[in-house]
Amino acid sequence: MMNGGLSLLSVRQQVSAAIRAAIHDGELPPGARLTERQICERAGVSRTIAREVVRELEAERLIESNRRNGFVVASMSLKEIGDLYDMRMLLEARACMLCAKAMTPDIARRLDLAMAAIESAAGGDDREAQRTSNTLFYETIFEAADNVVLGQILHSLHGRISFLRSRSMSRPGRPQASLRELKAILAALKAGDGEAAARLSTAHIEAARAVALAALGEHGRKAQASAREDVGA
Repeated sequence: MMNGGLSLLSVRQQVSAAIRAAIHDGELPPGARLTERQICERAGVSRTIAREVVRELEAERLIESNRRNGFVVASMSLKEIGDLYDMRMLLEARACMLCAKAMTPDIARRLDLAMAAIESAAGGDDREAQRTSNTLFYETIFEAADNVVLGQILHSLHGRISFLRSRSMSRPGRPQASLRELKAILAALKAGDGEAAARLSTAHIEAARAVALAALGEHGRKAQASAREDVGA
């Protein structure tokens, strides 16, 4: 019985992760319709599991209820995106300060391993590897900060804005700049300099926000231009 439960849980987690990745990578863009039936057909799972996946994604605010279409991938205004980055700046600076204060050889080793994974993924086109390595780096910081509520909030913030990452990281020079910024944060953390780590983290997020908003604005302009061409055709 327990094995069956664990198996069902594993399937749900895998399906949730796959759809979450599709949203983050832009395969399922904001406004895209997502139904239980689509999930069943896409993943080959039961309606029960599909319903649980929908509830999980809705709780994470990655999808939202729509009267006409059931559920759609959540959309955010430029202001809301900016607000999320503002909160991330404040909270991540605190997490970095706590992490630096709690620094141990084991934490430093785990951060080094995460950074090595980030560097390895940075040179390729494997978005999953890039996302996983980046997540590992931040999760290590949040865990070392040893503040459960802070970690939960930051995890949620990362989830809600990560769909912008693929767009921002496709901008010329941004992957290299991001890597340099993360390395500087890592050096400050390992040195136990919480104030420097917090300051560098804030600068990194400010840069990420600027690039993300620019990429989103460019995407919007292209969509408008395409719509005008369709009307004129």
